[in-house]
Amino acid sequence: MKNPKRKKQNSLFPIYLFLTTYILVHLYNYSFTIFGFVLAAILSTLGITHLLKTSKWISRHLSSELLNIDEIPDREFQQLLVPLFQKQGYSVSRTKVNRKAQPDLILRKKGLKAIVVAKRQTNQVSANFVHDVLALKPNYQARRVIIVTNSQFTKSAKRIARANKITLIDRDSLDAMLDSYLEQKKSHRFIQRVRTLLIKDEVKREAQE
Repeated sequence: MKNPKRKKQNSLFPIYLFLTTYILVHLYNYSFTIFGFVLAAILSTLGITHLLKTSKWISRHLSSELLNIDEIPDREFQQLLVPLFQKQGYSVSRTKVNRKAQPDLILRKKGLKAIVVAKRQTNQVSANFVHDVLALKPNYQARRVIIVTNSQFTKSAKRIARANKITLIDRDSLDAMLDSYLEQKKSHRFIQRVRTLLIKDEVKREAQE
């Protein structure tokens, strides 16, 4: 469904273009100097707007690229999730031993207990994996199940998750969580990079403990 606001803006674009051209022509005939200043201001505004839109798109993926989440060990990937959930108000505890039949993190908040399973892989997460994670829920008396991946989920995996109220966090959602945690949109690119690298070092130390 098309956005009505965007549709209205598109319908007014020819009018804005005509008015801008009309004013520029009159300014050119009146004073070439003023015409030059106004034209430069318009072009600068358009350039800055385009740059801001482009930088926002890039920033969505910059955190995960700097943290190199596709290459870090599984234990570091799990530790990376700890501050992201803590930011949401959860108390987070990690499981001590790496086993298949157990969650990676246990979350608690206001009497609610949730289990988190982190799956770092290149392929899409399958429905069978979601089934396996769902089987852990009664063992830990959890009210909520969360699966986080650096990849995506298959359509069948999403269907099973919806039917069983499992929260799926794919690569795009993970990028958004990282962006929110690092406050990228409020930071200079250099500061953002320093923050990301500092968190990467902290995650590595915590994972080795």
